[in-house]
Amino acid sequence: MFWLYNVLWLLAFPGVILYLALRRSLTGKYRQNLGPRLGVGLKGLTRPISGEVIWVHALSVGEVLSVVSLVHTLRKEFPDYKVLITTTTESGQQVARQKLTSLDCHFFYMPLDFWWLMQRTVKSIGASLFVLVETDLWPNLFWCLARERTPIILVNGRVSDRSLPRYRLWRRFFSRAFNNIDVFSMQSQEDARRVGMLGVEAAKIRVTGNLKFDQPMAKSAVQEREELVRELEWTQPLATWIAGSTHQGEEDIILRVYSRLRQKFSDLCLILAPRNQQRFEEVFKLASQSGWQTLLRSQLDAGEGRGAQVDVLILDTIGELARFYSLGDFAFVGGSLVPIGGHNPLEAVQRGLPVVFGPHMENFRDIADILTESGGCFQVEDENELLAQLRAWLTEPAAAKEQGQKVQRALQVHQGAVARNLAIIKSLLGKS
Repeated sequence: MFWLYNVLWLLAFPGVILYLALRRSLTGKYRQNLGPRLGVGLKGLTRPISGEVIWVHALSVGEVLSVVSLVHTLRKEFPDYKVLITTTTESGQQVARQKLTSLDCHFFYMPLDFWWLMQRTVKSIGASLFVLVETDLWPNLFWCLARERTPIILVNGRVSDRSLPRYRLWRRFFSRAFNNIDVFSMQSQEDARRVGMLGVEAAKIRVTGNLKFDQPMAKSAVQEREELVRELEWTQPLATWIAGSTHQGEEDIILRVYSRLRQKFSDLCLILAPRNQQRFEEVFKLASQSGWQTLLRSQLDAGEGRGAQVDVLILDTIGELARFYSLGDFAFVGGSLVPIGGHNPLEAVQRGLPVVFGPHMENFRDIADILTESGGCFQVEDENELLAQLRAWLTEPAAAKEQGQKVQRALQVHQGAVARNLAIIKSLLGKS
């Protein structure tokens, strides 16, 4: 199976290059990462990094955000080690540099999983430890790391409902890739059970909790809010609804619900943050055509609309959603009214907001269960239930605030994953 994987990659190589080049020229996508993903710049990568290296790979924005607290801890516990952060997506790279540059980390894009590229990459970096964030499989990379006797730990591991059937279908292939990983640090007992079903030895599996519960906040929500109000010259409305990480099909629902709420709550403001940066303009047009005074967040930077009344603000910047939650009174987390699997609600919860999400939270099932049990998060089935929940919060803001505090306390109870993962990492590095 493994040789077949490499034969297929070899046959696909010309098509992959053509596809990436066309997307780059037509849409601008891959403009930054096309060269590095083909291994360009690897020679230069070895010069700034000398000595022992911990290599952390996070696929995109969500994975980067989940590992920030662990990277902070690694830099503190291992000051003599260099930390290299690789990502696959440009947005992930951008957020990694925003969040981690101050820690003196190094940054690069993960090359495509061609065996010769991975062999060059692994030898160029010479890592003492490879930390993979969540379940992002790189069979040739794992094989090359194993040949160099580099320990591999999967942190914040999970096996989603969507990926489990695929893994089981190709179990023989995936089990061979998994065999090169030394420790599977899983989010929950269910994730541990599922990875065991795929042939991973029980001795390699640990349940350490979810790193997302341990995300640090550099400033309090109050400080964030005050800074944003000053920075944007924001006219604070009576109530603000934050709709974060939305997908196509959800914005229509959100804008309809917003229109109905505005009939009674005329000072309600909506801050809408589409998940995909390619859709910022599309969502801006959709909100404008609905008749609302709409502004892009980037227009505020350019001096447009400062101090003016804004009905709908489209958050068209990367990596800012978390601090914008501090402007809100309650939040909706997207990818959940459409069958995407949901997104991380913890950034809103950290800031004391009550949260609502739709029926599709498969990717965050354990988090969703914990938060809904606290009495501060609510799962709705459709547009009408969403409207009813938001109307209840607007009608009784004191109750909404109390629910936000409840769910914030529930988050704190489930922290500790960073410390548990650190203990495993120390043992892999021989530092225990």
